[in-house]
Amino acid sequence: MVEPHKGSAADHAALVAELRASITANTSGETRERLLARLDEMENAAATASFSDHVKALVEEAEADVAALAPFMARLSSLLP
Repeated sequence: MVEPHKGSAADHAALVAELRASITANTSGETRERLLARLDEMENAAATASFSDHVKALVEEAEADVAALAPFMARLSSLLP
């Protein structure tokens, strides 16, 4: 069995559960579907040599959404008290 990532199975399961809850609570529609699909792919690849590829795919998928807001973060933050 390949062990492509660090941490115990329990750590991995906890991280996936936290990610799933956060995605579900903080996204909707197509974005939610895309991120949950990537998370499912990552979770299913946990004991394979392609695990890191799936982690990268999830991060890149999330970055695409963050990138749209990144130029506005400082301006948005300035609106807060």
